Amino acid sequence: MPTGTGVLGGGRQGRQGRATLLCIAGPSTRPKTCSVRRSFMRVGIPVLVVVLSLACLAGIGLLVKAYLDYHYFFCKQPLRLLPLRRVCDGEADCLHGEDEASCPQHVPEGPQAGARVSRDRSILQVLNRNTGAWSCICHDHFNLALAKAACEQMGYTPAGAVPPVGACPAPSWGHSCTEPSLFPPSSRKCLSGSVVSLVCSSCGESVRTPRVLGGRPAAIESWPWQVSLQYRTEHICGGSIIDPSWILTAAHCFRNNPILQSWRVKVGSDLLSGSTTLAVEKVLLAEVTPPSPKNNDIALVKLQSPLQVSGDTRIKPICLPYFDEELVPGTSLWVTGWGYTKEHGKLSETLQQAEVKLVDTTSCNLAAYHGEVTEKMLCAGLPQGGVDTCQGDSGGPLMYLGRHWQVVGIVSWGQGCGTPSTPGVYTGVRAYLNWIYTVRRSEL
Repeated sequence: MPTGTGVLGGGRQGRQGRATLLCIAGPSTRPKTCSVRRSFMRVGIPVLVVVLSLACLAGIGLLVKAYLDYHYFFCKQPLRLLPLRRVCDGEADCLHGEDEASCPQHVPEGPQAGARVSRDRSILQVLNRNTGAWSCICHDHFNLALAKAACEQMGYTPAGAVPPVGACPAPSWGHSCTEPSLFPPSSRKCLSGSVVSLVCSSCGESVRTPRVLGGRPAAIESWPWQVSLQYRTEHICGGSIIDPSWILTAAHCFRNNPILQSWRVKVGSDLLSGSTTLAVEKVLLAEVTPPSPKNNDIALVKLQSPLQVSGDTRIKPICLPYFDEELVPGTSLWVTGWGYTKEHGKLSETLQQAEVKLVDTTSCNLAAYHGEVTEKMLCAGLPQGGVDTCQGDSGGPLMYLGRHWQVVGIVSWGQGCGTPSTPGVYTGVRAYLNWIYTVRRSEL
């Protein structure tokens, strides 16, 4: 239709109102139509205006609330808005201390755990606290109660299940064997010559799929322990399921996001969107040591309700490393996450996976970090760069495949993303095993 010749654009009555046209001529139904339209103009339009106004006010209210939530904490007594920088700062600003009540807590490392298992057939060792010596346990008369006690020393909760206990020949690495006790060992001989092999957790199992070098999409069934930690629905960090109740991640994820009620954990999906999330009960951080502020970048997140991990290929825990798991430079490791696919980029909607190589600490410091990498950290990357973790990957796992998948590192810090001769730096989980055991024991 040519421009300017619309229904209301021409004819001798084109400038008159449409309601007037309907009233002056036409079938007998026109007066009724006219009445309906007059009623709508008299009542409906004002109602519509009110509804639209209320919707606009509600939208503005939501925007204001979102702004306040991002910048302030609401004190109930006295009623006031408290800047977020004053929340979880160690000083109660609200009358009843609400601003300090639900904050990440720093937990010091406790006494040495009384039990541990070795990479050699998961042989159980117990600590003689009088001498500080470790001994393997003779299989003679070892029972379920002792197995559960040993697992609890490492923070595991068998919850009525029978921890798998095996017997194997005494190891050749020089540790003596004792009668089954978690107390100072007796001097009686081990008549069977067999020692205890103990497994406290079913972990590190995934659906095996081809794994491709360098930032390729990954299925959650391949990495069923991978989670997204989200603050006010925004992905902040990755993390690893190490137990139905516990997520392992990096402490720095919580530095500017202190309100626990705003944190959620997304599990069982390789997509950032479109899935339910779980509430957080506690966040526990390792204490920071002033001489090495980048040390101790490790945190444990306790879920309000334990995960149901049996039978679901999308939700499974990953194993902690063995205390004696020594990895040599050049070992193949894997990283996963939703972080930036390039520096100054944006988050990936789909989980990514990449293979990297372990780099020895001395070379890592000489190449890029000038001594900042300590013995409690790991370096991993490729000499040519191009494969690395980046912003948004923090807290996620650095993984090694032995008999089972182990989380040997936590994405922590680094210089750039994928820069040649500049490996990523990871918290070395093995250095914090006793801290992890301490935290989990305290929550049993």
